[in-house]
Amino acid sequence: MLNRLSVPAPPTLQRASGEVRLCIEGAMPASHASGAYQQGSLKVRFPRLGVGGFPEAVLINTAGGVTGGDVFKASIRVAESARAVVTTQAAERVYRSMGGDAHLDVSLEVGEGARLDWLPQETILFDGGCLSRTLDVTLAETAEALLCESIVLGRTASGETVRGGSLVDRWRIRRGGRLVYADTTRLGGAVDVTGAGAAVLDGNLAFASLVWVGGDVQARLERARALLVRKGGIGGASVWNGLLAVRMVAATGSELRQRLCEVLEALEVSLPRVWRL
Repeated sequence: MLNRLSVPAPPTLQRASGEVRLCIEGAMPASHASGAYQQGSLKVRFPRLGVGGFPEAVLINTAGGVTGGDVFKASIRVAESARAVVTTQAAERVYRSMGGDAHLDVSLEVGEGARLDWLPQETILFDGGCLSRTLDVTLAETAEALLCESIVLGRTASGETVRGGSLVDRWRIRRGGRLVYADTTRLGGAVDVTGAGAAVLDGNLAFASLVWVGGDVQARLERARALLVRKGGIGGASVWNGLLAVRMVAATGSELRQRLCEVLEALEVSLPRVWRL
């Protein structure tokens, strides 16, 4: 009788994980971090002087990127009358997955009369990268928030092509207990073929979503539209439910960054210092 040879199971790959929980309290100009927790590969640091005098928190992924099976979570609370900016040290890189999605889950809470600017740097999706990301935002009735995320398909300066992979980007914004914004972006399969469609990216490789929730949305809409038209790029802006939503696409990551900075400055948003390094 022949002995059946046992086939060893494939090794379990080590996965990265991390979590940050942050609380900002105190009315301006005395806003400060009253609590900060960090675990695993996700860290938070505070430059000594934030732009505008309010706290500027910088999230750092010490794993150097994410890939399938990695899990990162960030929970940020800005208490009544406080103000803060949260950004990232560098662009987040989503590398080829050997199985499963990378998960990035962000939860933001902003109290009465408070403001939070969520301004992470770009997320770069490499060929074969798989990312599932959620952004859940809870705002008090008089709270304000500026939310911005941008995606770049590959290192465009190096001429890389993303042929396959997947992206699921889910946004939910509630204000005063009411859902005011719900959006899910899905991109998968043959990414290069899908992205070439005129109704998708029209061959462009970078895109961004920006939402402003707060006062003076009509004036901000007019400024955003005037800039988008003047620059001749592809983009649009709309107002409803007391919020302003802007979308734009660009041929490269650097072009998107330049246009996005111009729009943010037109909306009177102070850019984080790390965006200028």
